Amino acid sequence: MIENTRLNYVIRTGVAEIGQIQRMRGGERVVSRHPIRHDGKVVGAIGRVMFKGPQQVEALSRRINALEQEIESYRSEARKNRQNESYLDVIVGCSPAIMYLRDQIRKIAPLDIPVLIQGESGTGKELVAQALHMLSARSQERLVTVNAAALPAQLVESELFGYEAGSFTGADQKGRAGKFEQAEKGTLFLDEIGDMPLEVQAKLLRVLQDRIVERVGGGNPKHIDFRLCSATNRNLEEFVEQGKFRLDLFYRISTVVIQMPALADRLEDIPLLLNHFLSQFATQYSRKIPEVDVAVLDHLMERTWPGNVRELRHVIERAFVFCEDDRLRVTDFKSAGNKDDIEGVQGGVFSRW
Repeated sequence: MIENTRLNYVIRTGVAEIGQIQRMRGGERVVSRHPIRHDGKVVGAIGRVMFKGPQQVEALSRRINALEQEIESYRSEARKNRQNESYLDVIVGCSPAIMYLRDQIRKIAPLDIPVLIQGESGTGKELVAQALHMLSARSQERLVTVNAAALPAQLVESELFGYEAGSFTGADQKGRAGKFEQAEKGTLFLDEIGDMPLEVQAKLLRVLQDRIVERVGGGNPKHIDFRLCSATNRNLEEFVEQGKFRLDLFYRISTVVIQMPALADRLEDIPLLLNHFLSQFATQYSRKIPEVDVAVLDHLMERTWPGNVRELRHVIERAFVFCEDDRLRVTDFKSAGNKDDIEGVQGGVFSRW
């Protein structure tokens, strides 16, 4: 009844044939043939048409491949999202202020525009800069950090622009790339930019305008490509009015401004910060994470924190060192003769601690 059938062979051997090509009525079909058994004996065979032709198999294969590629793209995107969230999780907290901060970073990071991070000392501005870099398209390149306040005017050119071999006394014989060149294709993070001297501001502005650097002692200007991220604990608008900061540079660096919340504005994050730092210190000092008395949280949340998260971390580390019996108590925050108040804080700097 069916030309070219092989059902008689399946009956004879008892072995199924799956995905075989069979010519039927002048066309090719993809078929399967299975033996029929009764009480352990082969008593017959059945054949089924699986596809009307090899073309359908190829079409199905192409569809499966397309679906596999689509699934892999979703998996890749999911892995990237999980990785991105890990960089945001470093900014510990679940208060509305921190949730808003994370949302800002997610929106701003993919945009290749300058960002100014403003906030009090100790609020974690450098963590935001790292997150902005790692969530950007430049994440595979370097994040170069420069402490703008520590740049001496006499060395600013060699530090920022680099120098050629033998360009001045004491120079490296091989020359050295400056910070701008090191940040090529990556991100340049200028910390404490509000304390940058005016003469240094002028040199920085020239680079931001022209995107060209020339090493000290060199004669070959080089075009550079980097994203600028700046941070300051100063009020730059007031500095501009006082003549301490260039207005044109302020416009260049502040296309987008992120305001860091002070710890006093998110006291509800202190329990999470406490657990986070205790876990860090336990790993660092190879000790168990101590149990925490309820009074400790009340004690920490009632205090003022002019030094913000940096101060909180310091206080917790000191208490961790002195705690006994794997239990953290309020008395541990007063150990070793340290006061439990914030005396000695002057201008955001701890003169006693």
